Amino acid sequence: MALTITSVTEGTTVTLTIAGRLSALETAEFDAALTEKTQGMKQALLDFSNVEYIASAGLRALFRANKNMVRQGGEMKLLYPSEEVAEVLQATRFDNLIKIVWREAEDNFSRLYPLRPIQRWLVDTHFMKAKSTMMNTGALVRLDPAVDMERLAAALNDVLASYDIFRCRLVIHPETGDICQRFDGEITKVVVETLSDEAFEQRKQEIKQPYDLIDHPLYRIYLMVTSTAKYLYADFYHAIMDGTSIALLFYRELDKRYVHPERGGKAGRQPASYAEYIREEANIPQAELQAGHDYWTQMLAGFDENRHLPPADIDGASNTPEHEIEVPLPVIEKDFFKEKEFNENTFFLGASLLALAKSSGSREAIMSWVHTGRVTMAEKRLMGLMLDQFPIRWDFNEDITADAFLRGLEARVNESMQYRKSLDMVYLNGMEDECATFILQKGMMGRKGIVKIGGTDGVMVDMPANEISAAENTLDIEMDAHDDGTFSLVLDYDNNRYSEAAMQRFATIMKEMVVTLQDGDHVVTELLK
Repeated sequence: MALTITSVTEGTTVTLTIAGRLSALETAEFDAALTEKTQGMKQALLDFSNVEYIASAGLRALFRANKNMVRQGGEMKLLYPSEEVAEVLQATRFDNLIKIVWREAEDNFSRLYPLRPIQRWLVDTHFMKAKSTMMNTGALVRLDPAVDMERLAAALNDVLASYDIFRCRLVIHPETGDICQRFDGEITKVVVETLSDEAFEQRKQEIKQPYDLIDHPLYRIYLMVTSTAKYLYADFYHAIMDGTSIALLFYRELDKRYVHPERGGKAGRQPASYAEYIREEANIPQAELQAGHDYWTQMLAGFDENRHLPPADIDGASNTPEHEIEVPLPVIEKDFFKEKEFNENTFFLGASLLALAKSSGSREAIMSWVHTGRVTMAEKRLMGLMLDQFPIRWDFNEDITADAFLRGLEARVNESMQYRKSLDMVYLNGMEDECATFILQKGMMGRKGIVKIGGTDGVMVDMPANEISAAENTLDIEMDAHDDGTFSLVLDYDNNRYSEAAMQRFATIMKEMVVTLQDGDHVVTELLK
């Protein structure tokens, strides 16, 4: 069979597909093609799956090509050598001289998925604090006595088996050394445990521990019966699940399968694959993302923690483990938002921007706000980490009424959503490190959550221990909208930067802004004088 060589160039990567025999006669042609096609490239991929024979002259050509690639700062890989060629490469120890990707290894690599940008951001943050429990998210739920625990166990196991997110394992890529993920881990069956009061208290201490990240399950689910109550504990590593996934997908799906066990995995639509979503997202062309990269660069231009955060009153030596306060906000009710041109999220985001500006003594506020990350119907059904964290800024240099400010802020929020797929550069470059962050939590995603199981109410009685604040060197502003129509403000802060007294002062300013913004004609810039 005559030698054929075809090539495809993408950016600085060239792929050469070689077929036929590579004897001494064909080596000159092969050598010339390698020299021409690899010139100036950063990566050369040589597909040898259809090469039937290679002579010593062909080996020398490969050696020269590899040496030239290294000299120009690139690399060469020999892909999928046939059995006949593989025997020659191994007999001559050539497999120690050049990088070879065997077909079996490539099949294994195909099961490895990159981390989404926000996943990488969370995982990197965790590894900077190896004992951190800041990424544990979930709750201990005291169930109604009427709940059938064996039936609930069956429903739980059905949910776990149906969604690939629960098979997720973080692993080290054997070739690049990067943390990546695969979705073929085993599902541990949930069983009902009867525990003494002492054993129950011991279990509560055990589940406060941080996760072992590499090649371990990234959730903990227990069904426990004590002498006085029935409990469900469901805890997830934040890099695989967010509040919407837990509250609106996991628990609702659990309730459906508890009420209708006969439907099993056929209840509703076929669960969407989180792994496939990651694969598609990773293939977005860079050119498509560039406009968003420019937008976020401009949005965060000039951010300075000394100008855009409340002034610190502690200098890196906290004398207390406390890093969170919760303040009721009886000054507003949900009825206020009826028929408004802005929603709750925009209103409280606006109050946060004003509070940051006033507390920092600036006419400019830069922070970020958290969105569920779900826009399309397919995304709304997807169980996994879908959060987006959007930088936002507002310059309070012109007089503006509360209504005009909130309408303008709503427009800016909608504009930002157009560039949500370009947030990768914000996470990867750490552009918003130490920014204050705002998030609106609704109903059962908040701290007074109720879990519906078969028409009964389960009450969240305990949350995972977050011993190290997620608000490292900054401030998380959480607004909880409760089912009874009331609101509360939660401030999660770095206790090596702020005292509780400083946060109480910020909460007072926040309350002032919430009151004032309800008067649509009030000129908000007067609040900053």
